[in-house]
Amino acid sequence: MSQLDASASAVTDFEDLLPRRSQRSLLRRFSRHRLAAVGLGILLIFGFLATFAPIVSVYDPNFTNLDILRESPSLSHPLGTDAAGRDVWARMLYAGRVSLAVGLLAAAISMVIGTVLGLVSGYVGGWVDNLIQRFTEIIMMFPTLFALILLVAVVGSSVINVIVIIGALGWTGKTRLVRGQVLSLKEMEYVTAARAIGAGGTHLMVKHLLPGVIPYVVVATMLTISGAILSEATLSFLGLGVKIPTATWGNMINSAQSLNVLKNEPWLWLPPGIAISMTVLAVNFVGDGLRDALDPHSILD
Repeated sequence: MSQLDASASAVTDFEDLLPRRSQRSLLRRFSRHRLAAVGLGILLIFGFLATFAPIVSVYDPNFTNLDILRESPSLSHPLGTDAAGRDVWARMLYAGRVSLAVGLLAAAISMVIGTVLGLVSGYVGGWVDNLIQRFTEIIMMFPTLFALILLVAVVGSSVINVIVIIGALGWTGKTRLVRGQVLSLKEMEYVTAARAIGAGGTHLMVKHLLPGVIPYVVVATMLTISGAILSEATLSFLGLGVKIPTATWGNMINSAQSLNVLKNEPWLWLPPGIAISMTVLAVNFVGDGLRDALDPHSILD
């Protein structure tokens, strides 16, 4: 067998190995992580409730009834009503749609930006690497919360703007993470073999390097989801996030700034606070489970 044929065979063998291992043991390894399974269950429940909010609750989240202002929990209103007479349970469900969407979409934006820049920076190197890394460092210099507040104040606080801003500021860590992995992976024998048989730069990055960094990107993205939810909640708590009447878990706890509400009306802020905490913990648990399941060091298990 010629050296060229041997190189092609090595690349093919490695490409075939990942799918076989993934199909055989990914779910098995994930299921071993009990907290990850619990976290996934919590996320599925919240996702179900948010998706089918019109069925789970009979009330319009924005319908006001001045006859039942700040009513405590009852059979007709399981979580009571707020200062405008709106049903808190209905607002919780619809707020879940927005808060979960902010987390998922912002994380997706940061994942795409960070992965692309990290791949290019690590593989191309030279002045391109220096340019990307210096730009990354400039973005990292600004305090995240300050940058969020500044940008939201400039462009507005709609749901789309909040998603884009959080996503556009959350890619720096992924870029550095992916770059570090690519610098290691591009010296591996299977990459050298692919280059020897004429694979171009784009093909090498997408076909051979990207699969090797996916486990790290997935875990980092899960952490970004929880971070994005917390960022939106922080902005909304400060009155700078998504504006009422659109409900989010963040702007629902905005009422907790009042001492009277904190002491006497916990149904206004405790449920969204618990929802945020449980979602963030669940996402982190799932991220830990995925990290173990996708661990490239156990690829031959």
